[in-house]
Amino acid sequence: MRSRFCFSGLLALVFPLALPAQVTVPQIPFTQFKLANGLRVVLSEDHTLPVVTESMLFNVGGRDEHPGHSGFAHLFEHLMFEGSAHAPKGVFDHLVEGYGGNDNASTHEDYTFYYETVPSNVLPTVMWLDADRMAALDVTPTNMKNQIQVVEEEKRLRVNNAPYGPLFYVDIGEAAFSNWQNAHPVIGSFHDLNAAKLSQVRQFFREYYAPRNCILTIVGDINTAKTEALVKHYFGWIPNRGKITPVNTVEPPPKAKTETVTDPHAKVPAVALAWQGPVRDTKDFYALTMLGQLLFNGASSRLYQSLVKKNQVALEVGGGLGFPGADFTDYRSPGLFAGYVIYKPNATPEIIKKLVFQQIEEVEADGVSPAELNRLRTAFASSWIHSEQTTLNRNQLLALATLFSGTPAAANSELAHFMAVTSRQLEHVARTYLTPERLAMVSDLPAPAAAPPGKTPDAGRSTGGAQ
Repeated sequence: MRSRFCFSGLLALVFPLALPAQVTVPQIPFTQFKLANGLRVVLSEDHTLPVVTESMLFNVGGRDEHPGHSGFAHLFEHLMFEGSAHAPKGVFDHLVEGYGGNDNASTHEDYTFYYETVPSNVLPTVMWLDADRMAALDVTPTNMKNQIQVVEEEKRLRVNNAPYGPLFYVDIGEAAFSNWQNAHPVIGSFHDLNAAKLSQVRQFFREYYAPRNCILTIVGDINTAKTEALVKHYFGWIPNRGKITPVNTVEPPPKAKTETVTDPHAKVPAVALAWQGPVRDTKDFYALTMLGQLLFNGASSRLYQSLVKKNQVALEVGGGLGFPGADFTDYRSPGLFAGYVIYKPNATPEIIKKLVFQQIEEVEADGVSPAELNRLRTAFASSWIHSEQTTLNRNQLLALATLFSGTPAAANSELAHFMAVTSRQLEHVARTYLTPERLAMVSDLPAPAAAPPGKTPDAGRSTGGAQ
């Protein structure tokens, strides 16, 4: 089983630095071009260390799957390491790790990301490996069957048999969205995976893993001109194949919804609250991101101080824009602003809801003081700048900017938009988006296990019972 790398954790786990609220963001140098086959390429030269990170970001995630094919995007996260025409199974990891490098991948709602970080002199080998699996992945009946079993075991561990796993991976999305494209979990269902046909899986590869649907990003100790020539040599010959069938992700206007699910693995109850969010790269997007940091991020956040410290009804809080499937870095509309509270038995979902709305209404009524806003900006900026220290993080910033904003330049300009958010804008997004009329609330209550030994049903609603 591949361990899944998730960028959303990077900004949350860094140590804050002492920075003023107004900062000059270190600019990531880059060159971009497109090959004749449609492959978008971003190069960033940096000789600080003799290391380079190459990534392939494919513009396909769980949201692009069609009904009956849930989990296909995540399945390919695994199949892409199972061998290709000239690099049989095991060769990829053997070469990357043998040269002292590392590789991994992750599947998201809107994209799938693969990367390798290696000594810079190994870059041609990595290019050859990536080009070979883009051109001629070895999708065999044996590989498909084996990796479906791996994915199903991952789902048992991360979702079905994990406390609050169904709540985070399944229930919140199904409650907050009406359109199946947005509501179904990225990890898919046992039913769809077991029903998958080899021809369907191969067709998915032909459609979505063509050069025209990929962003190749290379960051680190490179010579830009020589690397561009290498990219053209290794990737320029790969033809496109298949034709993507577009999906409709439009959501109807959200309505209030309250549901209750049971969780045999949870020891204490939890509640999740979710609202549909704004379009990306708008003023509301930047403001709601900052409001999420204010409400949920760390022990100094308003909800932690209110629920855990002051009222002592909660054990843990978390959330923000993009939660639970992502965060603001890979948020795309339709998306969620959501949070969760794991609370003590002396509270109820309604008490938690009341306390959460109390904090939201305080922002609506009074805004945020200059001192608190300065602290918020400083913590956010320090995390952002700290995240740019590695070739991997800079690589993903450039790749995501290219995907979501249409240009890698957004990686250099986006922080300024967050720093420009005002108290009035925080008031506006709280009043506009975080209303009771738009709220989907899911209560997760501990319950005895219902499934017989050895059988684990798909995670889902309490009536029946990723990434």
